[in-house]
Amino acid sequence: MKSTKYLLIGGGLASSQAAKQLREQDPQGPITLVGAEPHVPYDRPPLSKEFLRGEKPRAELFFDPEQYFHDHDINLTLGIAVRQLDLASKTALLAEGEASAVENALTPTGGRPVSLKLPGGDLPGVYYLRTLDDSAAIAAEAGPGKRAVIIGAGFIGMEVAASLTQRGVRVTVIEAQPHIWARFADATLAGFFQDYCAQKGVIFHTSEMVAEVRGQGRPSSVVTRSGTELPCDFVCIGVGIVPNVELAQQAGLEIDNGVLVNEYLQSSHPDIYAAGDVANYLDPVFGKRRRVEHWGHAEYCGQLAGQNMAGARAPYDLLTYVWSDIFDLHLEFAGDEQEHDRVLVRGRFEDKAFTILYLKDSVLRAYFAINAGSKEFPPLQRLIRGKKDLTGKEAQLQDPAFAIKGLL
Repeated sequence: MKSTKYLLIGGGLASSQAAKQLREQDPQGPITLVGAEPHVPYDRPPLSKEFLRGEKPRAELFFDPEQYFHDHDINLTLGIAVRQLDLASKTALLAEGEASAVENALTPTGGRPVSLKLPGGDLPGVYYLRTLDDSAAIAAEAGPGKRAVIIGAGFIGMEVAASLTQRGVRVTVIEAQPHIWARFADATLAGFFQDYCAQKGVIFHTSEMVAEVRGQGRPSSVVTRSGTELPCDFVCIGVGIVPNVELAQQAGLEIDNGVLVNEYLQSSHPDIYAAGDVANYLDPVFGKRRRVEHWGHAEYCGQLAGQNMAGARAPYDLLTYVWSDIFDLHLEFAGDEQEHDRVLVRGRFEDKAFTILYLKDSVLRAYFAINAGSKEFPPLQRLIRGKKDLTGKEAQLQDPAFAIKGLL
């Protein structure tokens, strides 16, 4: 039976970062990275943007070439999933039956798209976007004059809608909520984005559910529950992801909306760590458990887990953030907008450059910036971390000519 000191279960960003930290901290310890996909770790954000639009070649998606792993003595096992993790015997069983003894393991197993059980939902030409191969298949469908229906208007749905529109595809978006991004955006902010995208050619059907996908062999239309029939050549579904907790659950680790971890990213078993989309972690800034699906969080978790697996005791201390690009609008978000009692607008919607500020009890909790200057982000993040009372500072917060750092 083979053996490894560090087993990284998953071929994404977190595993890639963990491997680098482990090799830096432990030059000799055997490292094995197992990924279910046949590719070395690659960058996912371009899959709905630059790569989908044909602006970034496939080769530029990969963080490191395969040779990098060989040069740093990191064993790659790709195209094969870990089927079982036995904590009692500290062994991992691969899908092909091979077993390996393990000292420490990281489970950044990510997530999978929420699957809609629709009549016709399994037709060729109905896509979910999660992997490089998914994006390549959607890109192959795209072309001037093609018609696409996007089901779901979250970040992924809107990024795909924008990218396909930029490739000449006629795009219709169906959203179950009254407006896009209902979880964090009010009708005014959502209306700004919907109107902007509509001006670019995107058609929206909100407060609508899909009843079925029709077609003989391939989609020819999508029918909503209200009876509207929308002709199409292909369909993309993006209604969220489900964390891949099955391996951890089977191993007996504590699960609750992801794999429960402590401040060091250790699971309920001290030698097993979790990172990225699957980790339910203790957020020190907001004093509660969270599970987030952000690139920056996955990068940070991978680095932190790698350090701690190699013997460090560094606690999680990241203010989570996310970014997106929709047409020529660049979005930057940081913090936790779920709990707020006041929303301020810094700047004007008309200028297509503004920042939404989310406050609770006069303390800044989060910001959502559109085409805003990046120099404002560090002081805004310091205000969030410092939990400073901003009572009476509302006018300054809303004045884009006032330097935010003056409130620190």
